[in-house]
Amino acid sequence: MEKTKKINILWTGGWDSTYRIVELSFLDVTVQPIYVVDETRVSKDKELAAMRKILKMLREKKKTKAVFLPIKKVRLENIPKNEEISDAYKRIADATDLGVQHDWLARLALKYPDMEICIEKGIGDHTPVRDAIYQDGKLIKVEQGERLDKKRSTKDLNLVFGNFIFPIFQITEQEMVKNIKKWKYEDVMSNIWFCHNPIHDKPCGMCNPCCTKASYGMNFLLPKDAQLRNKRYKKIKSKYGVKMANLYRRIARRMA
Repeated sequence: MEKTKKINILWTGGWDSTYRIVELSFLDVTVQPIYVVDETRVSKDKELAAMRKILKMLREKKKTKAVFLPIKKVRLENIPKNEEISDAYKRIADATDLGVQHDWLARLALKYPDMEICIEKGIGDHTPVRDAIYQDGKLIKVEQGERLDKKRSTKDLNLVFGNFIFPIFQITEQEMVKNIKKWKYEDVMSNIWFCHNPIHDKPCGMCNPCCTKASYGMNFLLPKDAQLRNKRYKKIKSKYGVKMANLYRRIARRMA
């Protein structure tokens, strides 16, 4: 990549996009992180705090070659309307259950063409995004990852996903964990934010994102007390079922 290359990347402070931020830190590029501010999002302040801390750490790393620009915050309500994109999104969503965020993300990408969006390869390779792309389009390899082949993809698909680059579309979270450990960047990744129901401002170990991280071998993201709660929660769920596990979750939160 050329030293002057600028990369716009959608960053949420979560695992997948932060993994890509770390990966970009090794390259001679200028990185523009973009964060969409949704005032209804409970985790907004924690995500922004996590991103600021991660950027500070990366700027101090000896391996860092990239130049990180300040986070560009875009308010959700300020993303311009575009009826053509919204109509295309609705048609795709009707067939694939595509999340509503892909409407405003597509409209945002008009302002930031070639913006990276960090969608990983999940278990079973079956998600609404992948279903939409594989049903109505094709991907081609580019320097930063993959993007839609506009000639072999439908007009609707091009409207919704045509301005994105997918840098980690063929990488699983398990593979990312291996790379993070190989790079010795667990300290950076330990600052991401993902928990839905934190306890004392730390991951709870019992919500779906916490359980997913633990099952993928990412225990280093959970404090020791959260790891213990996670083990108990999963053991109770396996032995006694969901109702008893949820009861334990409520009790554990009260006793914390």
